[in-house]
Amino acid sequence: TDEFMRAVDTGGQFSLRFGGRVYKNVDAMALWNEIMRATWDWAEPGVLFLDTINRKNNLAYIERIEATNPCGEQPLPPNGACLLGSFNLVKYIGRYPNKDETFWFDYEQFKHDIPPIIRAMDNIIDVASFPLKEQEDEAKNKRRIGVGITGLGSSLCILGIKYGSVEARDFTNVLLSTLTNTAYRTSVSLAIEKGPFPVFDKNKFRLSLAPVLEEDLINDVFKYGLRNSHLISIAPTGTISFCADNISSGMEPILAHTVDRTILTKTDVEIVRVKDYAYETYDIKGTTVDDLSIDDHLNMLITAIPYVDSAISKTVNVGDSVHFDDFKDIYMKAWKGGAKGLTTFRASGKRFGPIQKVDEGAACFINPDT
Repeated sequence: TDEFMRAVDTGGQFSLRFGGRVYKNVDAMALWNEIMRATWDWAEPGVLFLDTINRKNNLAYIERIEATNPCGEQPLPPNGACLLGSFNLVKYIGRYPNKDETFWFDYEQFKHDIPPIIRAMDNIIDVASFPLKEQEDEAKNKRRIGVGITGLGSSLCILGIKYGSVEARDFTNVLLSTLTNTAYRTSVSLAIEKGPFPVFDKNKFRLSLAPVLEEDLINDVFKYGLRNSHLISIAPTGTISFCADNISSGMEPILAHTVDRTILTKTDVEIVRVKDYAYETYDIKGTTVDDLSIDDHLNMLITAIPYVDSAISKTVNVGDSVHFDDFKDIYMKAWKGGAKGLTTFRASGKRFGPIQKVDEGAACFINPDT
Protein backbone atom coordinates (compact mmCIF):
# COMPACT_ATOMS: atom_id res chain seq x y z
CA THR A 1 0.00 0.00 0.00
CA ASP A 2 1.02 3.64 -0.32
CA GLU A 3 0.89 3.87 3.46
CA PHE A 4 3.48 1.11 3.80
CA MET A 5 5.75 2.49 1.06
CA ARG A 6 5.65 5.96 2.64
CA ALA A 7 6.60 4.41 5.99
CA VAL A 8 9.54 2.65 4.32
CA ASP A 9 10.56 5.86 2.60
CA THR A 10 10.52 7.90 5.82
CA GLY A 11 11.67 5.19 8.23
CA GLY A 12 8.39 5.07 10.17
CA GLN A 13 6.19 2.48 11.83
CA PHE A 14 3.51 0.45 10.06
CA SER A 15 0.39 -1.12 11.55
CA LEU A 16 -0.41 -4.74 10.63
CA ARG A 17 -4.19 -4.82 10.29
CA PHE A 18 -6.89 -7.30 9.37
CA GLY A 19 -10.61 -6.71 9.37
CA GLY A 20 -10.12 -3.20 10.67
CA ARG A 21 -8.21 -4.37 13.76
CA VAL A 22 -4.56 -3.49 14.43
CA TYR A 23 -2.67 -6.59 15.56
CA LYS A 24 0.87 -5.24 15.74
CA ASN A 25 3.02 -2.21 14.90
CA VAL A 26 6.29 -2.97 13.13
CA ASP A 27 9.28 -1.09 11.82
CA ALA A 28 8.44 -0.66 8.13
CA MET A 29 12.07 -0.73 6.96
CA ALA A 30 12.80 -3.93 8.91
CA LEU A 31 9.82 -5.66 7.26
CA TRP A 32 10.82 -4.25 3.86
CA ASN A 33 14.37 -5.56 4.30
CA GLU A 34 12.97 -9.03 5.04
CA ILE A 35 10.83 -8.94 1.89
CA MET A 36 13.72 -7.60 -0.19
CA ARG A 37 16.21 -10.15 1.13
CA ALA A 38 13.85 -12.96 0.05
CA THR A 39 13.43 -11.57 -3.46
CA TRP A 40 17.21 -10.85 -3.64
CA ASP A 41 17.89 -14.55 -3.05
CA TRP A 42 14.88 -16.28 -4.63
CA ALA A 43 13.17 -13.74 -6.94
CA GLU A 44 10.10 -14.11 -4.72
CA PRO A 45 7.93 -12.44 -3.61
CA GLY A 46 7.14 -10.14 -6.48
CA VAL A 47 5.76 -6.80 -5.32
CA LEU A 48 2.36 -5.31 -6.13
CA PHE A 49 1.39 -1.73 -5.35
CA LEU A 50 -2.26 -2.24 -4.49
CA ASP A 51 -3.25 1.40 -4.01
CA THR A 52 -1.81 2.28 -7.43
CA ILE A 53 -3.70 -0.65 -8.97
CA ASN A 54 -7.00 0.54 -7.51
CA ARG A 55 -6.41 4.25 -8.05
CA LYS A 56 -5.84 3.62 -11.76
CA ASN A 57 -8.64 1.09 -12.19
CA ASN A 58 -11.35 2.08 -14.70
CA LEU A 59 -13.89 0.21 -12.56
CA ALA A 60 -12.90 1.53 -9.13
CA TYR A 61 -16.56 2.44 -8.59
CA ILE A 62 -17.68 -1.20 -8.45
CA GLU A 63 -14.68 -3.34 -7.54
CA ARG A 64 -11.70 -3.52 -5.18
CA ILE A 65 -8.70 -5.46 -6.52
CA GLU A 66 -6.44 -7.31 -4.09
CA ALA A 67 -4.44 -9.57 -6.42
CA THR A 68 -3.29 -10.26 -9.96
CA ASN A 69 -2.79 -13.32 -12.11
CA PRO A 70 0.55 -15.12 -11.47
CA CYS A 71 2.65 -12.91 -13.76
CA GLY A 72 1.24 -9.61 -12.55
CA GLU A 73 -0.02 -8.13 -15.82
CA GLN A 74 -3.72 -8.60 -15.09
CA PRO A 75 -5.12 -7.18 -11.82
CA LEU A 76 -8.40 -9.01 -11.30
CA PRO A 77 -11.40 -8.88 -8.94
CA PRO A 78 -12.90 -12.03 -7.39
CA ASN A 79 -13.92 -14.52 -10.12
CA GLY A 80 -12.01 -12.54 -12.76
CA ALA A 81 -10.36 -14.29 -15.69
CA CYS A 82 -7.53 -13.51 -18.12
CA LEU A 83 -8.26 -12.96 -21.79
CA LEU A 84 -4.96 -11.91 -23.31
CA GLY A 85 -3.40 -11.50 -26.75
CA SER A 86 -0.12 -10.04 -27.97
CA PHE A 87 1.04 -8.52 -31.26
CA ASN A 88 4.32 -9.98 -32.53
CA LEU A 89 6.20 -6.77 -33.31
CA VAL A 90 8.92 -8.36 -35.44
CA LYS A 91 6.22 -9.12 -38.05
CA TYR A 92 5.86 -5.38 -38.64
CA ILE A 93 9.51 -4.72 -39.43
CA GLY A 94 10.37 -4.17 -43.07
CA ARG A 95 13.69 -3.70 -44.85
CA TYR A 96 14.31 -0.97 -47.41
CA PRO A 97 15.25 -2.42 -50.83
CA ASN A 98 18.94 -2.22 -51.70
CA LYS A 99 19.81 -1.15 -48.16
CA ASP A 100 20.72 -4.34 -46.38
CA GLU A 101 21.13 -2.80 -42.93
CA THR A 102 18.18 -0.37 -42.95
CA PHE A 103 14.92 -1.46 -41.33
CA TRP A 104 11.65 0.31 -40.56
CA PHE A 105 8.48 -0.35 -38.55
CA ASP A 106 5.18 -0.53 -40.44
CA TYR A 107 2.84 1.52 -38.22
CA GLU A 108 0.08 1.57 -40.86
CA GLN A 109 -0.16 -2.22 -40.97
CA PHE A 110 0.06 -2.41 -37.18
CA LYS A 111 -2.80 0.05 -36.81
CA HIS A 112 -4.82 -1.79 -39.47
CA ASP A 113 -4.51 -5.11 -37.61
CA ILE A 114 -5.67 -3.90 -34.19
CA PRO A 115 -9.47 -3.59 -34.75
CA PRO A 116 -10.08 -7.19 -35.92
CA ILE A 117 -8.07 -8.50 -32.96
CA ILE A 118 -10.13 -6.43 -30.49
CA ARG A 119 -13.32 -7.71 -32.13
CA ALA A 120 -12.11 -11.31 -32.02
CA MET A 121 -11.09 -11.11 -28.36
CA ASP A 122 -14.42 -9.54 -27.47
CA ASN A 123 -16.20 -12.40 -29.25
CA ILE A 124 -14.26 -14.95 -27.20
CA ILE A 125 -16.10 -13.81 -24.07
CA ASP A 126 -19.39 -14.97 -25.60
CA VAL A 127 -18.19 -18.34 -26.91
CA ALA A 128 -15.94 -19.36 -24.00
CA SER A 129 -16.85 -21.95 -21.40
CA PHE A 130 -16.41 -20.97 -17.74
CA PRO A 131 -15.96 -23.38 -14.81
CA LEU A 132 -18.23 -21.29 -12.57
CA LYS A 133 -21.33 -19.19 -13.20
CA GLU A 134 -19.76 -16.40 -11.12
CA GLN A 135 -16.80 -16.29 -13.51
CA GLU A 136 -19.06 -16.12 -16.54
CA ASP A 137 -21.08 -13.29 -15.01
CA GLU A 138 -17.92 -11.37 -14.13
CA ALA A 139 -16.51 -11.73 -17.65
CA LYS A 140 -19.73 -10.80 -19.45
CA ASN A 141 -20.62 -7.88 -17.18
CA LYS A 142 -17.26 -6.16 -17.68
CA ARG A 143 -15.90 -7.77 -20.87
CA ARG A 144 -12.30 -7.28 -19.71
CA ILE A 145 -9.64 -8.06 -22.32
CA GLY A 146 -5.91 -7.39 -22.48
CA VAL A 147 -4.17 -6.88 -25.80
CA GLY A 148 -0.43 -6.22 -25.67
CA ILE A 149 2.89 -6.65 -27.42
CA THR A 150 5.73 -9.11 -27.60
CA GLY A 151 9.12 -9.03 -29.31
CA LEU A 152 9.90 -5.44 -28.35
CA GLY A 153 13.51 -6.28 -27.45
CA SER A 154 14.07 -8.17 -30.70
CA SER A 155 12.46 -5.38 -32.73
CA LEU A 156 14.67 -2.73 -31.15
CA CYS A 157 17.73 -4.85 -31.93
CA ILE A 158 16.76 -5.18 -35.59
CA LEU A 159 16.04 -1.46 -35.82
CA GLY A 160 19.44 -0.69 -34.30
CA ILE A 161 18.04 0.94 -31.15
CA LYS A 162 19.49 0.31 -27.70
CA TYR A 163 16.92 -0.87 -25.17
CA GLY A 164 16.37 1.81 -22.53
CA SER A 165 17.78 4.64 -24.63
CA VAL A 166 15.92 7.87 -25.38
CA GLU A 167 15.30 6.56 -28.90
CA ALA A 168 13.86 3.31 -27.51
CA ARG A 169 11.54 5.24 -25.23
CA ASP A 170 10.43 7.45 -28.12
CA PHE A 171 9.69 4.35 -30.21
CA THR A 172 7.74 2.78 -27.33
CA ASN A 173 5.70 5.95 -26.85
CA VAL A 174 4.60 6.03 -30.49
CA LEU A 175 4.00 2.28 -30.58
CA LEU A 176 1.85 2.12 -27.46
CA SER A 177 0.01 5.34 -28.28
CA THR A 178 -1.00 3.73 -31.58
CA LEU A 179 -2.07 0.51 -29.84
CA THR A 180 -4.02 2.17 -27.03
CA ASN A 181 -5.84 4.81 -29.05
CA THR A 182 -6.78 2.35 -31.78
CA ALA A 183 -7.93 -0.29 -29.27
CA TYR A 184 -10.10 2.18 -27.35
CA ARG A 185 -11.51 3.63 -30.58
CA THR A 186 -12.42 0.10 -31.70
CA SER A 187 -14.11 -0.63 -28.38
CA VAL A 188 -16.22 2.53 -28.77
CA SER A 189 -17.25 1.34 -32.25
CA LEU A 190 -18.19 -2.06 -30.84
CA ALA A 191 -20.21 -0.34 -28.11
CA ILE A 192 -22.15 1.55 -30.78
CA GLU A 193 -22.69 -1.71 -32.69
CA LYS A 194 -23.38 -4.14 -29.83
CA GLY A 195 -23.81 -2.03 -26.71
CA PRO A 196 -21.33 -1.11 -23.94
CA PHE A 197 -20.30 -3.58 -21.26
CA PRO A 198 -23.36 -4.01 -18.97
CA VAL A 199 -22.01 -2.29 -15.84
CA PHE A 200 -20.69 0.76 -17.70
CA ASP A 201 -21.73 3.97 -15.92
CA LYS A 202 -20.57 7.12 -17.71
CA ASN A 203 -21.04 9.15 -14.54
CA LYS A 204 -18.71 6.94 -12.50
CA PHE A 205 -16.38 5.36 -15.07
CA ARG A 206 -12.76 6.31 -14.38
CA LEU A 207 -10.93 6.70 -17.68
CA SER A 208 -7.45 6.00 -16.34
CA LEU A 209 -5.74 6.48 -19.70
CA ALA A 210 -7.30 9.87 -20.45
CA PRO A 211 -3.91 11.68 -20.48
CA VAL A 212 -2.76 9.65 -23.51
CA LEU A 213 -6.05 9.34 -25.42
CA GLU A 214 -7.04 11.66 -28.25
CA GLU A 215 -9.56 14.31 -27.21
CA ASP A 216 -12.33 13.29 -29.60
CA LEU A 217 -11.94 9.69 -28.43
CA ILE A 218 -12.39 10.70 -24.79
CA ASN A 219 -15.62 12.48 -25.72
CA ASP A 220 -16.84 9.39 -27.58
CA VAL A 221 -16.09 7.11 -24.62
CA PHE A 222 -18.48 9.06 -22.42
CA LYS A 223 -21.02 9.61 -25.22
CA TYR A 224 -21.27 6.02 -26.49
CA GLY A 225 -19.52 3.93 -23.84
CA LEU A 226 -16.97 1.14 -24.25
CA ARG A 227 -17.56 -2.47 -25.17
CA ASN A 228 -14.72 -3.52 -22.82
CA SER A 229 -13.88 -2.17 -19.36
CA HIS A 230 -10.14 -2.76 -19.89
CA LEU A 231 -8.22 -3.25 -23.13
CA ILE A 232 -4.43 -3.08 -22.68
CA SER A 233 -2.20 -5.55 -20.84
CA ILE A 234 1.48 -6.36 -21.48
CA ALA A 235 2.03 -9.99 -20.56
CA PRO A 236 5.36 -11.88 -20.24
CA THR A 237 4.52 -14.14 -23.24
CA GLY A 238 7.37 -16.54 -22.42
CA THR A 239 6.00 -19.64 -24.15
CA ILE A 240 4.33 -17.96 -27.13
CA SER A 241 7.47 -15.90 -27.80
CA PHE A 242 9.54 -19.07 -27.75
CA CYS A 243 7.11 -20.65 -30.22
CA ALA A 244 7.37 -17.55 -32.42
CA ASP A 245 10.99 -18.34 -33.38
CA ASN A 246 12.39 -17.31 -29.98
CA ILE A 247 11.66 -13.60 -30.14
CA SER A 248 12.15 -11.59 -26.95
CA SER A 249 9.22 -11.86 -24.55
CA GLY A 250 6.71 -9.11 -23.85
CA MET A 251 8.40 -5.74 -23.44
CA GLU A 252 11.59 -7.33 -22.10
CA PRO A 253 15.04 -6.94 -23.66
CA ILE A 254 16.84 -9.92 -25.19
CA LEU A 255 18.22 -12.18 -22.47
CA ALA A 256 21.20 -13.39 -24.51
CA HIS A 257 22.13 -14.14 -28.11
CA THR A 258 22.17 -17.87 -27.35
CA VAL A 259 20.39 -19.65 -24.48
CA ASP A 260 19.82 -23.12 -23.12
CA ARG A 261 16.14 -23.60 -22.41
CA THR A 262 14.72 -26.35 -20.20
CA ILE A 263 11.85 -28.11 -21.93
CA LEU A 264 9.41 -30.58 -20.35
CA THR A 265 8.50 -33.24 -22.93
CA LYS A 266 5.99 -36.09 -22.66
CA THR A 267 8.69 -38.46 -21.48
CA ASP A 268 11.59 -36.45 -20.09
CA VAL A 269 13.32 -33.15 -19.54
CA GLU A 270 15.45 -31.73 -22.33
CA ILE A 271 17.75 -28.76 -22.58
CA VAL A 272 17.48 -27.15 -26.00
CA ARG A 273 19.94 -24.58 -27.31
CA VAL A 274 18.35 -21.74 -29.29
CA LYS A 275 19.49 -18.44 -30.76
CA ASP A 276 17.72 -15.11 -30.36
CA TYR A 277 15.46 -14.25 -33.30
CA ALA A 278 17.44 -11.19 -34.46
CA TYR A 279 20.71 -13.14 -34.30
CA GLU A 280 19.29 -16.23 -36.03
CA THR A 281 17.36 -14.36 -38.74
CA TYR A 282 19.51 -11.30 -39.46
CA ASP A 283 22.82 -12.13 -37.77
CA ILE A 284 22.31 -9.06 -35.56
CA LYS A 285 23.76 -9.13 -32.07
CA GLY A 286 21.86 -6.38 -30.31
CA THR A 287 21.52 -5.23 -26.72
CA THR A 288 21.11 -7.94 -24.08
CA VAL A 289 20.38 -7.74 -20.36
CA ASP A 290 24.13 -7.80 -19.64
CA ASP A 291 24.45 -4.47 -21.46
CA LEU A 292 21.72 -2.72 -19.47
CA SER A 293 21.56 -0.77 -16.25
CA ILE A 294 18.73 -0.89 -13.75
CA ASP A 295 17.58 2.52 -14.99
CA ASP A 296 17.39 1.19 -18.57
CA HIS A 297 14.79 -1.34 -17.36
CA LEU A 298 12.91 1.15 -15.19
CA ASN A 299 12.86 3.86 -17.84
CA MET A 300 11.21 1.48 -20.32
CA LEU A 301 8.65 0.40 -17.72
CA ILE A 302 7.84 3.96 -16.72
CA THR A 303 7.51 4.92 -20.41
CA ALA A 304 4.91 2.20 -20.98
CA ILE A 305 2.86 2.74 -17.81
CA PRO A 306 0.61 5.60 -19.07
CA TYR A 307 -0.69 3.49 -21.98
CA VAL A 308 -1.76 0.40 -20.00
CA ASP A 309 -5.09 0.16 -18.17
CA SER A 310 -4.45 -3.29 -16.69
CA ALA A 311 -0.76 -3.77 -15.88
CA ILE A 312 2.67 -4.75 -17.21
CA SER A 313 4.69 -7.86 -16.49
CA LYS A 314 8.26 -6.58 -16.14
CA THR A 315 11.37 -8.20 -14.72
CA VAL A 316 14.52 -6.27 -13.92
CA ASN A 317 17.55 -8.52 -14.38
CA VAL A 318 20.17 -7.62 -11.79
CA GLY A 319 23.89 -8.22 -12.24
CA ASP A 320 26.46 -9.27 -9.64
CA SER A 321 27.82 -5.74 -9.26
CA VAL A 322 24.55 -4.38 -7.82
CA HIS A 323 24.63 -3.71 -4.06
CA PHE A 324 21.69 -4.79 -1.90
CA ASP A 325 20.76 -1.16 -1.08
CA ASP A 326 20.65 -0.32 -4.80
CA PHE A 327 18.56 -3.44 -5.37
CA LYS A 328 15.96 -2.30 -2.84
CA ASP A 329 15.83 1.08 -4.54
CA ILE A 330 14.53 -0.56 -7.73
CA TYR A 331 11.17 -1.12 -6.09
CA MET A 332 11.05 2.31 -4.50
CA LYS A 333 11.76 3.96 -7.87
CA ALA A 334 9.09 1.81 -9.52
CA TRP A 335 6.48 2.81 -6.91
CA LYS A 336 7.34 6.49 -7.27
CA GLY A 337 7.25 6.11 -11.07
CA GLY A 338 3.65 4.86 -11.00
CA ALA A 339 4.23 1.12 -11.51
CA LYS A 340 1.55 -1.34 -10.41
CA GLY A 341 4.09 -4.07 -9.74
CA LEU A 342 7.55 -5.38 -10.46
CA THR A 343 9.72 -8.48 -10.36
CA THR A 344 13.50 -8.79 -10.18
CA PHE A 345 15.84 -11.68 -10.95
CA ARG A 346 19.50 -12.12 -10.00
CA ALA A 347 21.33 -14.77 -12.00
CA SER A 348 23.69 -15.21 -9.02
CA GLY A 349 20.80 -15.71 -6.61
CA LYS A 350 19.68 -19.04 -5.16
CA ARG A 351 16.94 -19.71 -7.71
CA PHE A 352 17.78 -21.54 -10.94
CA GLY A 353 16.09 -20.05 -13.99
CA PRO A 354 14.55 -22.19 -16.78
CA ILE A 355 16.50 -20.16 -19.36
CA GLN A 356 20.29 -19.93 -19.06
CA LYS A 357 22.73 -17.77 -20.99
CA VAL A 358 25.54 -19.79 -22.58
CA ASP A 359 28.82 -19.37 -24.41
CA GLU A 360 28.08 -20.09 -28.04
CA GLY A 361 30.89 -22.63 -28.25
CA ALA A 362 29.72 -24.58 -25.21
CA ALA A 363 28.24 -28.06 -25.43
CA CYS A 364 24.52 -28.66 -25.01
CA PHE A 365 23.59 -31.59 -22.73
CA ILE A 366 20.37 -33.44 -23.48
CA ASN A 367 18.23 -35.26 -20.87
CA PRO A 368 20.27 -34.22 -17.80
CA ASP A 369 20.11 -36.31 -14.67
CA THR A 370 19.58 -33.22 -12.52
